[in-house]
Amino acid sequence: MRALYYLRVFFLSFEFACSFFGIALIILFGPSLRSSYADLQLNSEAIKWLMLFPVGIAAWTLKEGVRVLFPDGKHAKVLHEWPDYWRLKAHFNIGVLNSIAYSIPCILVWIVSPSIGFTGAWVFLTCTIALSINAFSFYGASIAVRTALLRVQDVTNSHNSLKNDAASGAS
Repeated sequence: MRALYYLRVFFLSFEFACSFFGIALIILFGPSLRSSYADLQLNSEAIKWLMLFPVGIAAWTLKEGVRVLFPDGKHAKVLHEWPDYWRLKAHFNIGVLNSIAYSIPCILVWIVSPSIGFTGAWVFLTCTIALSINAFSFYGASIAVRTALLRVQDVTNSHNSLKNDAASGAS
């Protein structure tokens, strides 16, 4: 069942949809996109620096993504004891896999940049957009986890306050 969930998370994601959409566009509109690309004047120096964008996104995702599973010391235990924690971890693992998988083509395109051509530029663009979507997903997950943990903390604090009020009223 967990393997099916992992497959579902991978295939039913915005990152995968971006890849699929990129492939569909190149199949359906390849000749017109190719001719539009031929008309572009690309600065070779800008292309060298453009590589920092996907690498930076991937590095940020790998670094900050850990905060989704380990938000802070005192609340991490609550999160790890949650019965559906494995689902969160599945999304995390697929997100890390996406980050690595979409970074590799960007790096390969950058390495062969003198012969980048239309196909390389299209792969670079599609993978960079997918990496950006992946980073936004991690950012949203981080906010959602922190919000949920604040709610748990509020419920715990109000429960403890009621216990303390009941105990002081009984004495």
